[in-house]
Formats: sequence, C-alpha cells, structure tokens
Amino acid sequence: MKIIRILKMAFTSMKLNKMRTFLSMLGVIVGVSSLILITSFGYGAQNSILSSIQSLGSDVVLILPGKGSTLMSAAIGESALRKPLTYDDVKYLKKKIPDAKIAPELTATSTIKYGNTEIFTTVVGSNEDILLVSNYKLQLGRGFNTEDVANYRNICILGYETYQQLFKSGKVLGNSVKLLNTKFTVIGVLESQGAFGQMNLDQTVFVPVTSMQAIINKRSLQVVYAKAPPTTSIELFGARLKRMLMELHGMENFTIRSEQQYLQLAKQVTDTFTVALTAIGSIALIVGGIGIMNIMLASVAERTREIGIRKAVGAKNRDILTQFLIEASFISAFGGVVGIIFGVTLSKLVPESVIPTHITPTSIVVGFLVSLLIGVFFGVYPARRASRLNPVEALRYQ
Repeated sequence: MKIIRILKMAFTSMKLNKMRTFLSMLGVIVGVSSLILITSFGYGAQNSILSSIQSLGSDVVLILPGKGSTLMSAAIGESALRKPLTYDDVKYLKKKIPDAKIAPELTATSTIKYGNTEIFTTVVGSNEDILLVSNYKLQLGRGFNTEDVANYRNICILGYETYQQLFKSGKVLGNSVKLLNTKFTVIGVLESQGAFGQMNLDQTVFVPVTSMQAIINKRSLQVVYAKAPPTTSIELFGARLKRMLMELHGMENFTIRSEQQYLQLAKQVTDTFTVALTAIGSIALIVGGIGIMNIMLASVAERTREIGIRKAVGAKNRDILTQFLIEASFISAFGGVVGIIFGVTLSKLVPESVIPTHITPTSIVVGFLVSLLIGVFFGVYPARRASRLNPVEALRYQ
C-alpha cells in the first residue's frame, strides 16, 4: 500500500507543476524523436543501397577504375590519377566474351527541356546491354541497339518521373528534348525503378555512351557492369575479366567486385554510418537528461519544506528517494513514448524520393529504453539529495 501512496504523491506533484513537468519531458521528446528520425535515415539509406545492389543479380560483377576502388570513390573521381576505364575496354571485353552482357556507365548532370518545361536531371551514358545487365524494365518504346551506340545517335530513354514531369503522361516517343545543350529524340520510357544508392533512377535520362562522350568530351567511365554468361560461374567470370584487362592495360589498375563482395562492403560502410548517426542522435537525449536533472534539482529546492514535513511525520529516506525517482522515470518514459510517435510520424512524412527512411522495431525499443535509463540516471542525484535532507533544517527552510 505504501508504494501506491508514493505513486499517488508523485503524480499529484507532477500534476500541480504542469509547466515544469512539460519542460522536463520536452527535452526527452526532442531527443527520442531525433534519434528515431536520424536512425531511420541511416537504415533507409542502407536498405536502398543494398536492395539496389541485389537487384543487379548474383551473376553481375562491377569493374571500377583504380586498384582498391569503391563505387563511391569512382563516382567522385578518385581514379583521375590512374589509367581510367574507357569504352574501348568495354568493346574489347565484349569481343573476347561475346555471350556476356557488358554495360558501361558514365554520368553527368544537366537540365532537360521540353516545350516550356525544364528540369534538372542525371544523364547516364551506356550501351545496348544496360537494360539486361541492370534488370531495368521499359514501360514504353525500346532500348538502345548496337547501331545506336556505334553511330553516335542522339537518342534517349527517360526515367519515369522525368517523363511525367516533362510530358504529363502524354505522347512522348519520337519527340525531341534538349539535353546537354543538344537535341535528343526520345525512344523509350523506363518503368519506375526507385533509387540506386543516392541516385534516383526515376529522375535520370539514359543516352548512348558514345554520344555522351563526344558531347562532354570525357572518355573515362565511373563503372562497368558485366553479366556472366549462363553457364559460367561468377568466380570464373571475374577471373577471366581480370586476366583480359591486365593483358590490355599491362597492370592491375582496376577493381573487380562481385555482388556479394559489394553487399558486404556496402553493409560495413552503411553500418558505420548508421552507428555514427545514432551517436549524434543520442547527444540530444543526453541533453534532455541533463534538463531533467536540472529541473528535478529545482523541484527539490522548491519542495524542501514539504520534504521536511514528510520526514517529520515518519517518511523514510527510501520513500523520498522512490518518489523522486518515480517522477523522473515517468517524465522520461512518457517523453520517450511521445518522442517515438513524433519520430515515426516525421520519418513517414519525408518523401522516399528525397531521403529513403526505414523504421526498425529495434530502434523503437532502444529509443524507449534509452530514454527511460536517461531519466533514471539523471534522476538519481536529485532523488538522493532530497532523501538526505535533514528534516529539522528542511522545516526551517524559507
């Protein structure tokens, strides 16, 4: 029965000091919602990257310029000091392994204009194998063929969102758009593909790599995707590619990674990224815990006479300690629940096309437990201080 009385007194105290209770909760709410939101960004990025790599298939390898390179380093140009991969390398490999599908990737940013509508887009230069290698599906039109690439034709395939923004879902095939300050004819539209890492494929435009190289005057490729022939194992295929490129280049100035290797590497990178984000989000929770401690200390000072009276009529130190710990725990727990609701809601409001998010049950449970532990940890000192007050001095306190 005593614990019930202590609970009632704790809740009565919080009810009588609504503003103080709310301010204590506010720090926890902000901290937990920040933690949930930030970790959802980390897990969302991880899921997006891993699912994109998995969509390539287990029979695809990535060839990157530079020894020990990653897809990220190749994309930002780390390989500029090394002999780059070029489309001549792609043609050489296709000639040596005619039953393999090998697609280059060269990217640039540009505006694309049709009529009075002009939007920003990512341009991807590739060849006739890109749809087969990457498992992209066409909604309208056709893909590139060998003649398109060999003859430097100014044609393009639009990502789904690019098509909708420019043509409002109307007639598109055969129309001309202005891209890279050059006129291109639309021959196809991709189905919605989603994001590949940080690139939204629905907002891209694909063009023949030869046309793009001629326009932007750039020969080096960011990556080459190679799909193994049906009867060839991925290990043997990777070894053949490595041997042929070493013969062609005279050195191993490239990196070959299988889907599984890239999944492991990507998971390590994104796990580190997520842990870093979680640590940043936890700082907000610690700040909220410090706020609880400050306000609880102020509460002890305000209620010194009340504590003295209670101890004078028989309340023990542990009763006072329990009451203040209950108050701190309730504030942090309730603030944690509200913070989780806010964090989940905010993550749902962020468009997937802007930042992919993913809420995991683990992040919710961890967020709640951490908020509860923060409240108890930062509530112990004020509670101990209150329980150790001398009743005679407390009664004299003005």
